[in-house]
Amino acid sequence: MKIIIGKVLGCFIFLLASAKCFSQESDWRFDYKPLDAGYGLYSGELSDPRPAEKSGSSISIKIEKQAAKEIFDQMGSDLPNACPSEAGERMRKNNDLVCYKKRSAQYICYVGIDLKSGKSKIGVIC
Repeated sequence: MKIIIGKVLGCFIFLLASAKCFSQESDWRFDYKPLDAGYGLYSGELSDPRPAEKSGSSISIKIEKQAAKEIFDQMGSDLPNACPSEAGERMRKNNDLVCYKKRSAQYICYVGIDLKSGKSKIGVIC
């Protein structure tokens, strides 16, 4: 009898723990959060920008603070930083998205968009 009660109690505890795990997943939902960001519109190349023209312009977007930290944390491994702005700065890059973590724990991400084609492009240069 003690063995049966122990097994029933064990199963009950397991079910409670499982329900709690599943309920945490169901509590999450997609939602837009505030974003600390800035942008610049330009024509030409980022290395030699000109005033934005309707015939062909791009936007460079700079994301900072919590959003940049969350993006940085999701991006995988650090890459060698070819042009750090300070010693110890970390860089992660996936295609045209580039994020940095400074030693002061400041996070910054950049991405660009060609406004004519809608395709992503690099949003920062050294």
